[in-house]
Amino acid sequence: MEKDALREMIKRHEGLRLKAYPCSRNHLTIGYGWNLKNPLPRSMDAYLNVNGEITEAMAERLLDISIDTAIRQAWSIFPQFGGFSERRQMALIDFLFNVGAGTALTFKKALAAIYKGDWETAADEMTDSRWFKQVGSRSREIVEMIRNG
Repeated sequence: MEKDALREMIKRHEGLRLKAYPCSRNHLTIGYGWNLKNPLPRSMDAYLNVNGEITEAMAERLLDISIDTAIRQAWSIFPQFGGFSERRQMALIDFLFNVGAGTALTFKKALAAIYKGDWETAADEMTDSRWFKQVGSRSREIVEMIRNG
């Protein structure tokens, strides 16, 4: 999988904010969607506390950590992940980056369809969710990638 293309897609979907802000679900967030319920590395936390914001380099590092986490989650949730098309892999990683593994696991019908390789049903199930309506263009792009590979 082309990790640079994945990074750019997530960066486009998340946007960059160096100061903490409430996300659409009212979770305090920073950088490219880092949920501050997850502790920052100590040096970044100290920097944020002194300066009221993080640097772009720090945001990039947090992005890498979050992408690596989403990739591990994708391999854990989907044993056949390596056999998926690159676009479907990217879509699922972006989805996991966005909602986290706990929420992703609540998409039971979509997951069952993915396990069967029924991408049309998986896309339909994702479309029929509150997430799809809340996330806007990101969800439409992810679902299109799931549906069409």
